[in-house]
Amino acid sequence: MFTSFVRWIKAHDLLTYFVLAFLFTYAAWSVTLFTAGKDDPNSMLDLPTVFRSLGMWGPAAAGIVVMAVTRGKAGLQELFRRVFLWRVPLRWYLLILFFWPVIVILSDFLYAQITNQSISFQWNGWRQTTIWLAQSPFVAFWASEEIGWRGFALPRLLSRRNALVSSLIVGTIHALWHLPLFFMGNPPLGYWLFTVSLAIFMTWLMNNNRGSVFLAIFFHFWINVYGGIHADRFVIAEPDPVRQTLIRALLMAAVAVVVVIVYGHRTFTRDRQSPVLAELKPSAS
Repeated sequence: MFTSFVRWIKAHDLLTYFVLAFLFTYAAWSVTLFTAGKDDPNSMLDLPTVFRSLGMWGPAAAGIVVMAVTRGKAGLQELFRRVFLWRVPLRWYLLILFFWPVIVILSDFLYAQITNQSISFQWNGWRQTTIWLAQSPFVAFWASEEIGWRGFALPRLLSRRNALVSSLIVGTIHALWHLPLFFMGNPPLGYWLFTVSLAIFMTWLMNNNRGSVFLAIFFHFWINVYGGIHADRFVIAEPDPVRQTLIRALLMAAVAVVVVIVYGHRTFTRDRQSPVLAELKPSAS
């Protein structure tokens, strides 16, 4: 029976992965419902924070488990080789470091123009920045969810579909995985558009850098950390997170459209075959 079960998982590896990613995450997050009010502002190891962090690692844990079952030690070695594939041209790190601040700052300026508001820039605000930097180990831990989304799921989708369709699938499921955010004021359509556009951008990054999952983790980490830095520097009199998120999503969508037009929908590169697949061993597909 166990052998039949393993065979079924191998034949339905993506389905198994997505189900486990949701189960692992929502099981951990559900614990926070019973630990509400136990947050300790002086500790990063209070129960709600720990279980929220464990939930964020659900996609990575699911990817590692399914990879171990379907491909064993060789599969895990291949996965973690790409997770630690940090040796890529410097220009890609510079692109990441400058690209996201430009998107955020531009979206705030557009929002200010649309709503007839002014933006003030302050040098002395360090509160959010210090909080994010102090919690950077947790932020990096959260960003490691990309081990699952881009390390496990994306290559398998690319082996069956083109880069555009693969990105749309990963982005849509990733957005659904963030379902609790929809109950915290995030617009569903805007968040979906943002997540799908981000998925296209990340596929483009990875396909142009030998499938480096490290780049995806680094980009995700930088998005989270820059949120604190930006909140300290640019102050809008009457912010509207919903409208600002929608503007940000539209800007990301514009970038995604440019990627598809310039590089084509098949691989997002000049190559006919996805470089992510070229980096995998034959048994990976």
